[in-house]
Amino acid sequence: MSRTNTTDTGRNDIARAAELPRRTNKWVVLFTVVIMTFMSTLDSSIVNVAAPSIQRELGATASQIQWVSSMYLLVCCVTVLVFGRLGDLYGKVRLFQLGVVLFSLGSLLCGLSSTLVMLIGARVVQGFGASCAMANNMGIVTEAFPSRERGRALGIVGTFVSLGLMCGPVVGGVLVAVFPWESIFLINVPIGAASFLIGLKTLPRETGMAGEHAAAGADPSPTSAPDAGARFDIPGALLMAPAIFLVFFAINAAGSGSLALAGALLAGGLVLLAAFVRVERRAQTPLVRIELLRNPVFSLNLVAMFCCYLAVGATEFILPFYLQDACGYASDVAGLVITAIPVAMALASPVAGALSDRIGTTIPCFAGLVVYSAGIALAGMLPAGAPILRIYPTLMFMALGDGLFESPNNSRIMGSVDQKDLGFAGSLGTLVRYMGMSAGVTGGTALLYGHMSEVAGFPVSGFMPEWPELFMEGFAFAFLAIAATVAAGAVLTVVGTVIKRRQRKQRAARA
Repeated sequence: MSRTNTTDTGRNDIARAAELPRRTNKWVVLFTVVIMTFMSTLDSSIVNVAAPSIQRELGATASQIQWVSSMYLLVCCVTVLVFGRLGDLYGKVRLFQLGVVLFSLGSLLCGLSSTLVMLIGARVVQGFGASCAMANNMGIVTEAFPSRERGRALGIVGTFVSLGLMCGPVVGGVLVAVFPWESIFLINVPIGAASFLIGLKTLPRETGMAGEHAAAGADPSPTSAPDAGARFDIPGALLMAPAIFLVFFAINAAGSGSLALAGALLAGGLVLLAAFVRVERRAQTPLVRIELLRNPVFSLNLVAMFCCYLAVGATEFILPFYLQDACGYASDVAGLVITAIPVAMALASPVAGALSDRIGTTIPCFAGLVVYSAGIALAGMLPAGAPILRIYPTLMFMALGDGLFESPNNSRIMGSVDQKDLGFAGSLGTLVRYMGMSAGVTGGTALLYGHMSEVAGFPVSGFMPEWPELFMEGFAFAFLAIAATVAAGAVLTVVGTVIKRRQRKQRAARA
């Protein structure tokens, strides 16, 4: 055998050996990704049920303690598109594993925090890690599975995203009842370490742009090199990050009554967003495909998703205060009561997915948001000291609506773009999810304590045991406002369907 043939044979053997783990271990790859996906989304909501305990031990006000949740979500909002693009350039697995390390480190720092400032700073580190991993998890799964199994695999990832968001209060409540509040963070450290070590053995070895090769139908080689012509959009990233920060802080300032400051911050954020749009239109490899946002069906469904996750963030942040302060339940009991939410989600999500396959996505999306809106309004009517037998079914009814909406809405979003835009659409959906929850935590807090302050005639920043009816007035007001927001999302799903049908008729007429 010639030297050339021997070399070629060796290369072919290496290629086959490299591809074998990809085929045989695809479910292990999925399992590895799901561990981090569940852990990061769990941590975006696990703090909520522990917030009253953290607030008492660190001596923080209600307006201060909400930053523990909102700062984590805000960092995810600002960085998710950046880390997604970096994953395309330098390897999704590398960025995913970096995210696991940062998240675990941030969890350790959270558990060691002794002041509110230290805790918020540690949550920033956690947010960077979660964003880094979540921006690349879908891409890794997409490359690991053949097209005939890809939808099923991505559906499993999406299921664990929802379960993580919904199970956070339950897990947090049990941990806080048995251990100090630091346990909700420290538990992530061994899980994160295990996830990283498993990933070293199971995740594919790729160095960049593998996802684009896979999307094009090519065989994604473990040694594929980054595209030399691809560049990271530095000007776009430098404009997007402060724009989101300013808009977020404008919402927070408005909620605290500083309208002049809120107006100034909002104006600054809008100016930066306008500059960002201008830069993205001219960029060769933009962070955001602006032309895709011109698709009204795609954009309206994203807005409906934003309304839904705003409600998720707001209700999950406020409910633990209602259960522990207004009803007097211990944190573990409150966590168990909130199991109504993931139980209802687990029941509704498969039904909604199967139903949307048979009758389309419009009816499940619309019905889901209508039920969700009604359920939130009913929850807002719960009295102080309500029995568990009344609270539990109310929360289940509320969460059924959310479960009916989410899977069909994801299908509507991904189905409204071309194949080449699926990766960006998925990243943008993740961004909208985080933005909705972040705005929900901030907006829900502002609605609750803002209305309480208005009724009392003086600033109120927490539950007042001598005046529980004041909290209940703020609670009812906040939940009714949130219900109205979800109802607006239901209207948008109908508008999106009408526009889509008109577009089909116009294309048919031109043909």
